[in-house]
Amino acid sequence: MINQRFLILFLVVSFVIILAFFNINSSSSYETTEKPLQNKDIFLSEEKECLTVKKLSIIDEWSEIFNASEPQQKIKPDVLLQTLKFMIQEVDEHDPKLIEFVKSLIDQPSNKPFNLHEPNRKDFSQFGEAIYVDQMLNGQRNGFVVEAGALDGERFSNSLFFERERGWSGILIEPLPYSYESILNKNRKMHSINACIAKKTPIVAKFRAYKEGAYSGRNSAIGNSGVGKYDYIYVPCFSLSTILKAINIDKVDFFSLDLEGGEWDVLNSLDLKKINFKLFLIEHGGDMERKEKMTNYMIQHNYALNKTDKVNIYLIKKE
Repeated sequence: MINQRFLILFLVVSFVIILAFFNINSSSSYETTEKPLQNKDIFLSEEKECLTVKKLSIIDEWSEIFNASEPQQKIKPDVLLQTLKFMIQEVDEHDPKLIEFVKSLIDQPSNKPFNLHEPNRKDFSQFGEAIYVDQMLNGQRNGFVVEAGALDGERFSNSLFFERERGWSGILIEPLPYSYESILNKNRKMHSINACIAKKTPIVAKFRAYKEGAYSGRNSAIGNSGVGKYDYIYVPCFSLSTILKAINIDKVDFFSLDLEGGEWDVLNSLDLKKINFKLFLIEHGGDMERKEKMTNYMIQHNYALNKTDKVNIYLIKKE
């Protein structure tokens, strides 16, 4: 216990020194230094499943966070630094300072005309998921949707139909910097954040960003599937509860969850008593064991299974 407390104190002191050094040597808080910072006392997650972090491991070079890859340059260094601080301090997901910080990271809905590749298309979902969900909700208007794994904001989007055809609002959550940049260029009328979802405490997660754009490194199986080249990037992650509190939302009509293997960890972390979720669309990707696990969990929490197919699970809250 003493050693653990000493280690935590040592980490916090080291972090403060690094933060001060970074601020002094940077011409802007959003720019990296010319000489990469190096410090072996900064700890980050090396777990393949970035949502199940239990142990911390040493990063050899602090510069890896800022210069690991081209996509990394699009994530502001001070965002990672502040998230690291919250992570080391194990700040609660409902902490007011954390919520204000996350609020500052959220981009507001655009007031510009849509900028879509296929402006005349109605349903952008991959297998008609949006139309089926619309039928389940009887064409409900003015609802709220959360799309976790939003890609570029158009391709395979499960939320765009509701935004354009039903007048919904919502939030798009996307960790990949290039995909997130595309979301902003689409001029979506929803909130958005360049982050991934953590369980409770904020973390900085290291994972793979595949150049195809439709994959993130949440699932270790992806790394061996031969889908193409990838970069390692570090991304800030916050609980969904924190993100929703930052925009004053406690009721979600439709939650689209597509995280290439990380769905269970998000599902298991949700406070289903404090946030009222009406309908879930969860990708299982053909993993029958995972599908059964998630389905049983939701049934135990007062959700009814409406439909399953080769890719997704559809669940709706019981009246």
